[in-house]
Amino acid sequence: MFSEQFFDLLLNLGDDWKVDEVKMNFILEEVDIFVSYIGTKAECPASLELCSIYDHRESLRWRHLDTMQFKTFINCKVPRVKSSQGVKTIEVPWADSFERHTYLFERLAIDLLKATKNQTQTAKLLRCGFNVINRIIHRSVERGMKRRPKDVAFSHLIPNLF
Repeated sequence: MFSEQFFDLLLNLGDDWKVDEVKMNFILEEVDIFVSYIGTKAECPASLELCSIYDHRESLRWRHLDTMQFKTFINCKVPRVKSSQGVKTIEVPWADSFERHTYLFERLAIDLLKATKNQTQTAKLLRCGFNVINRIIHRSVERGMKRRPKDVAFSHLIPNLF
């Protein structure tokens, strides 16, 4: 079937992460990739200190790009570190902290939204819920607004009435 090495190469998560197992569910048409953190230390997201691993969270699951016609998910018990800021969950390289889909899935969704100009159609093509697509839109707009320079004048958008 699928090899862990194959997904290690495709995901390219770095030296501290390893694909342990890949499971196929032919009835649900799903691929589950199980990833673990193999490093002994990690960066605290709050203090940016390099800390020892304290423990691991319960297993979390993120929607990823499909493998052939199968929905694909990354599963991981994300490590937590204990720093001067307390016990914190480290950041994973494939997704935003509070999202349950990967960056690559989000990118595909945005590209499909640009092509279809329709949230319902995009959700149908990606075989996910409308709310997932709607959240991706809102999060991407929020990120874009944060990147926009604060001193941009919009006076050129308002006709000169005087």
